[in-house]
Amino acid sequence: MNPIRLIVAGAGHLGRYHAQKAMALDCINLVGIMDIDPDKASALAHEIGVPVIDSYSADTADAMVVATTTSAHHDVACEALQAGLHALVEKPIASTVHQANQMVETALRHNRVLAVGHSERYNPAVSAALNLANRPRYITAERLSPFSGRSLDVDVILDLMIHDLDILSFLVASPLKEARAIGVPVLTNSVDMASARLEFEDGTVAELQAGRVSMEPCRKIRIFTEERYISIDCSAREVKAVKINAPTEGQTMGTITGDPVAVPEWDPLEEQMKNFAHSIANQTEPKVTGAAGTRALELACAVRQCMTNPATT
Repeated sequence: MNPIRLIVAGAGHLGRYHAQKAMALDCINLVGIMDIDPDKASALAHEIGVPVIDSYSADTADAMVVATTTSAHHDVACEALQAGLHALVEKPIASTVHQANQMVETALRHNRVLAVGHSERYNPAVSAALNLANRPRYITAERLSPFSGRSLDVDVILDLMIHDLDILSFLVASPLKEARAIGVPVLTNSVDMASARLEFEDGTVAELQAGRVSMEPCRKIRIFTEERYISIDCSAREVKAVKINAPTEGQTMGTITGDPVAVPEWDPLEEQMKNFAHSIANQTEPKVTGAAGTRALELACAVRQCMTNPATT
């Protein structure tokens, strides 16, 4: 297939990563960098070796990575979709569920691919573990990072917890029954540390913690299913699992045995870009669709809302 002609909108930290990965892939032809700050756009464009652009059309590009601030995701992505470009939008998909729904509708109306950059879903350890996580009953996640000074336009729920809410949304299709959460600002004016408990209609319970002012980083997920206990270290890209075997004749309890999990080796952001290009070329859905990004945002909004109104579920 011909390389996908790609624009990166947003010349910040994530935009640089996307541009670097695009330049390294044969399936992508990076045709330009855009940013509202011309100096930032020029600096990244010079570093990568591509031009700065301020206008585009379906004649000059096939797709766009939207790596702007979250508040600009809706406008930038919708403009690209309406111009006939496919869009990969960084997480969270938008600032509000209403905006996310509009983005999904715009993509459908123009028959364009809308993918969402929940890169943790492309983590090889997470990918391997999710293949085993049938019928989860209890899920815990701890996602902590030192203060970076980035993504300060959103709170820690939309900055970090959204990763685990996306994974939770993938694992549990049942509607949300109740959400309870607490959160506090520490170094910024928005919530920097948060803890949430979500219960779904099918009885599945999830307990999530997220913080961006931690002394040490931590990205761990534990999944208890009807058949297995699965532990994922997202940073080390390791998975440990045990399987519960049904009792044999004469036994009152089943046995527990180790369940080795093979974890492939790949770069999550590179794999995400490949999946986006493949979806465009083959007219298939990306791994993380606009609808999936919207449901993760819905769960995030439920968590945020019950922090200010504990009676809300």
